[in-house]
Amino acid sequence: MIKNKPVIGIIPTYNLTNETKDPYQDRASFVRMYEEKIVECGGVPIGLLHQHVEDYLSLCDGYLWPGGSKIWPDFFPVLEDALKNKKPILGVCLGLQAIGTAFNLKEEREKHPEKSLEEIKQILKDTDHYLKQLEDDSFHNHCVTKDIETQETARHLIKLNKDTLFYKIMKQDELNVISLHSFVLPYAAKDITIAATSEDGVIEAIEYTKKGAQILGVQYHPELERTSELFSWLIDASYHHTMMLVNKQNPIPENYPLKIMLYQSEYPECQNDGNIREEAMYSWLCLRDTMREKGFYIDVESAYRPNALQRKIYEENKEKYGEEHANIFVARPGYSEHETGLAIDICMKKDEKWINEFDEGLDDCYHLLHKICADYGFILRYPEGKEEITGYHYEPWHLRYIGSPRVAKYIMENHLTLEEYFKENGTIE
Repeated sequence: MIKNKPVIGIIPTYNLTNETKDPYQDRASFVRMYEEKIVECGGVPIGLLHQHVEDYLSLCDGYLWPGGSKIWPDFFPVLEDALKNKKPILGVCLGLQAIGTAFNLKEEREKHPEKSLEEIKQILKDTDHYLKQLEDDSFHNHCVTKDIETQETARHLIKLNKDTLFYKIMKQDELNVISLHSFVLPYAAKDITIAATSEDGVIEAIEYTKKGAQILGVQYHPELERTSELFSWLIDASYHHTMMLVNKQNPIPENYPLKIMLYQSEYPECQNDGNIREEAMYSWLCLRDTMREKGFYIDVESAYRPNALQRKIYEENKEKYGEEHANIFVARPGYSEHETGLAIDICMKKDEKWINEFDEGLDDCYHLLHKICADYGFILRYPEGKEEITGYHYEPWHLRYIGSPRVAKYIMENHLTLEEYFKENGTIE
């Protein structure tokens, strides 16, 4: 992340050294349209190079695998990193073919573990299962061009399969798309879902969403369209470490990566100094400063709590008020958003006195806070009237960082809880 924006690694197209061995002709090229789409949708693009690509992966929150002239297995570690760390990949044209081929090779290697990658590739080529070249008269067969008239002649309908990630993103049964390619993926491995096809059966979209993965490839060129649904999805999905559901039924995942930054709250009774998860820190500082500029001197009452501190708070409430009361107002240890470092309880200094929770004088502060918090990737986690859904009492002071301002605004504008948003998007029952 760079200032609350996910970093998207872009795989290049290579023009390798020509016959004259001129090193100045040995280039990696990147298409500006992809960069512009990523920036437009709120991401930070960086270029990846094939030598030692593993050294760059920890910098990236998501990946874009665009078109080109050749599949480079040197970039398969990008796919492996995405699968291992649940980072999203958007493959476009050759990117779809590369992702599909990687899964096909993996499936074939499981049948022939004694064979090398090159031998497996040859098996697929011999059986016409590697990549299939289109016939000259195919309506798909168009070279990449900047000529708008030619692009429009390459448009054709594709049919989306329901119950797929692709359908949830596009929310349409059919799309009229621009396809500029000469090869197609002949089949999809058993682990891959075919998300869209053309009228002649060409695979137009594939995806892999098992075990929390978010791998999506499309054969057409979304960068040529006016809308940016796929690029918005890529950016939003890249907030994968912060876009998670923790509640009474969903504990914090085991081995959840915690990167907690020190934050010294001015509130004298702040628990654990108000330390905050790294990804949320910059956004919190911006939100805090904006509120202060508008006359509301807010700060952190409580943010990150280690498990031991959460257990202490829960047990104290249980002993003082009873278990039923404690379960409404305090999360059990292991089930608290505060243990993720993504939740912030705010307080405010007014007339040289600190006030918090339901103290008088906070209504105007809460009204503005709830109005602008989504601009910084925060939501009101426990809204009024949604107690049966969240399991907790209304807490106007409790903000939750989810990352994407676009998703946060959707949740706040539609008066949703995080549970409702995840259910709407098919993540939970």
